[in-house]
Amino acid sequence: MELPLLKTLLRSSDYKANQSKLKRSIFSDDAAELYDLLDMAHAKYSHDLKPDEVYALWIADHPVATNTEKADFRDLLDDVQRSEALSEDIAQDVISKLHRREIGREITSLGINLSEGDTSAMGLLKALLDRVADSYSPDDFGPTTSKELDELLAISSDENRWQFNIHTLSRQLYGIGAGEFMIVLARPETGKTSFLVSLTAGPGGFCDQGAKVLFLGNEERTERTMLRAVQSASGMTRQQIADDPDTAMAAFSCAKTNLEMMSVVDWNLDTVESFVHKMKPDVLIIDQSDKVGVSGQYQATHERLRELYRRLRELAKRHNCALIGVSQASAEAEGKTRVDFSMAEGSKTGKAAEADVILGIGKHSGDNEDGQPDHTRFLTISKNKLSGYHGTIAVMMEPDIARYNS
Repeated sequence: MELPLLKTLLRSSDYKANQSKLKRSIFSDDAAELYDLLDMAHAKYSHDLKPDEVYALWIADHPVATNTEKADFRDLLDDVQRSEALSEDIAQDVISKLHRREIGREITSLGINLSEGDTSAMGLLKALLDRVADSYSPDDFGPTTSKELDELLAISSDENRWQFNIHTLSRQLYGIGAGEFMIVLARPETGKTSFLVSLTAGPGGFCDQGAKVLFLGNEERTERTMLRAVQSASGMTRQQIADDPDTAMAAFSCAKTNLEMMSVVDWNLDTVESFVHKMKPDVLIIDQSDKVGVSGQYQATHERLRELYRRLRELAKRHNCALIGVSQASAEAEGKTRVDFSMAEGSKTGKAAEADVILGIGKHSGDNEDGQPDHTRFLTISKNKLSGYHGTIAVMMEPDIARYNS
């Protein structure tokens, strides 16, 4: 890389454009000698330099050089001459990176001096940081927010969202779109997984709408969840599926194409993100998101969960997918029909701050008056940045076929 860079620095314009970031120490010993000569020449002359001119200047500065020294310097210039010069923008990037690397080395060296008791190193370090601060400040911020109404309206339009297939829910909250983060909150044995399966594989669900759905499970085996998806798509119980698998799979064909599931027990968020990058889903469901590991040291559970949910929100934006994360509700939500974000287990404000939508699933405690299980469920939207609706919607769960209906 040194030779193309030195060839580039023969040009006066490139040298002047990068002069503030050029340092002798970024070059090896032989190349550094040539750099010194170029530095001196550009300070004196205002035109591009030719290798023969550089050689003539070197000879003039080394009147007693041996034939071997002359031959070595001539060979270096010939190698530079045969190299391809870097383009202007590439040269700037290369020099900037070399400059930053050298500054890092200097900071490390001063840090070692400080650790060995050299008190003068602190002043030198402060001066160095003040001098190079601009080199580490970002200068490419991208475009500012659009002011075009068509674009602004399109981003917030329901046309860009995947519709919820529970009609009473979709009338108040149409669905969820790319880059949006929704938390589903409920107590154990409430029907969280069936709710997600119904939204995904049930009639008119995400899969029927053409969405590519990735379902990551770290609680129960995803083979069981996939069977629930077959039940939800076909409207058949497990026994009916066993008796007539062809009919069940025919009804499941659309979801079979668009739905992928993976068991992610013990996965951390970095692994999840790598898999999302590979699969490129339109809708990502994590059941349960609280159990996903996140790197870092945390003093308490709520700190870990706050960072986890912050990074999940960023994941949805970065990969342009709708993300639904499942979270446990605390014991406070037991037997409650209205489950809001204040009942989130482990972290309350941290989770609520990151979500676009928080939907709690509540139910009555105990059975019906006739002793039969009560399958009424109550969907409470306690945070909603998408449509603004807040309230509770009563629905029915059909556990035998993993569906939620109005």
